[in-house]
Amino acid sequence: MYNIFYMLNEPMMIVEFEHNRWYVRDVNHSFTLLTGYKKSELIDIDPNGLLKEGLSFHQLTAALAEDNADNSAEWELVTRLTRPVPVKLTCRRLPQDNMSGFGYIVNCIDLSESNWIDDFAQDNQIVMTLNVSEQFRIVDAKRYYSPLKQRTSSLVNQCILDFIAEDSVLPLRRVMDNVRKTGIAEQMELRMSINDKAYLASAIIKPFYNGNKSFRCFSIIITELNLHAQDEDSSYKLRMLMLNKNISATSLAQSTLISLTTISKIRNGKIKKPQRLTAELIAGELGVKPESIWSSFKR
Repeated sequence: MYNIFYMLNEPMMIVEFEHNRWYVRDVNHSFTLLTGYKKSELIDIDPNGLLKEGLSFHQLTAALAEDNADNSAEWELVTRLTRPVPVKLTCRRLPQDNMSGFGYIVNCIDLSESNWIDDFAQDNQIVMTLNVSEQFRIVDAKRYYSPLKQRTSSLVNQCILDFIAEDSVLPLRRVMDNVRKTGIAEQMELRMSINDKAYLASAIIKPFYNGNKSFRCFSIIITELNLHAQDEDSSYKLRMLMLNKNISATSLAQSTLISLTTISKIRNGKIKKPQRLTAELIAGELGVKPESIWSSFKR
């Protein structure tokens, strides 16, 4: 059993009640990552110190161990270097063969990503969500509403870059690198290629970290996912050019002396065909000819 305990990715600790107090007897590697504490710093401490506040550890384990209970509770776990982490706690009583008291294996599921997604979903539409590892592997996927016919489970363990169109790979990696450094979520548009179909997606990307501030994963909320005829949509071409060259609407307005309002309307497709001088200024700043964006400007 203990070999499995050490191998599991789910954060777990073994606790024992003896001499009228609780002791942490063992933890696995995932638990040390979650809390930021070394194993040597956790052994034999009182686990009450790991709970933010509220019920005592004795009350909590007693409630979780009841046969008719839900057997889970949401709480906040104190970490070494960051704010308390919201976790879902479950526990299972251990046999008493080698214990003078009694003990439990306590599982701690980090709810940081799911809570962020749930908070966002209260006021916003979500198409689907993805959790992505440092190696760009999709570790979890959930569909809320999606035009995709395939199951989200088929995306798990796949590289997210395999579903990104070539012209969006570098912008996506650039945004991921930036949010990982800053810790601040960013919104972006990107083109996805799935089953030989092109989709225009709007996504919000947020990084999450372990208790020692080491990087854990990216959580991605996709708010829009639409089939896209890229050759016919000038606003899409403009957005992709701006994205690839890392030029914001504000900087484009400043460099061309075109109002930000006009730039935004062109970028969002509200102005389908700008004046020729406007089109030439924008295209010149992006290093292309106007007809590369607006086919109606063919000379």
